[in-house]
Amino acid sequence: MSRLHIADTGLFVAMGQSSNSRYKAVRRFGRQNDVTFVLPKRVYEELTVDEPDVEEAPIDTAIDEGWVTVAAPLDFSEPVVSRVMDSVQRYIANADNRPVNEVERADAALAALAAQHPSAGSATEVYIYTTDIAAGEGAETVLASERYGDSVTFVNGFRFIEDLVAGNS
Repeated sequence: MSRLHIADTGLFVAMGQSSNSRYKAVRRFGRQNDVTFVLPKRVYEELTVDEPDVEEAPIDTAIDEGWVTVAAPLDFSEPVVSRVMDSVQRYIANADNRPVNEVERADAALAALAAQHPSAGSATEVYIYTTDIAAGEGAETVLASERYGDSVTFVNGFRFIEDLVAGNS
């Protein structure tokens, strides 16, 4: 049984700098449980800055340490990837009462990446760690409609970090 752990921008923003106890707790979780968090490319781009005078971003430190990686670009030739991405964007737009074109594509990319792996047979269980409730619920709802409901779990990123810091995981 292979597991895929997908993380969003909000999880890493909530963790903070690599010296922060929240960051250290998530890193420890990853190492102790042999978990590598996978980021859609869009999420990685949100977490990095291309400024020469900016120190290494915490996400780059996590990648260098080996407990985070950036996924290959989404394969839009797979119909399920496009369908899930569009459906999750509509779900988030409806949940937040805003136009679809204002929904960040990185949020929908979490679900699209989650759909891509089971459809290719490279993961049987997918965990989506996000601090965006609408994105997490949208991913679960849309992926359930694509018959991946039993294999996809939305993990509330804030609660996940709180539990780790409190020693509950």
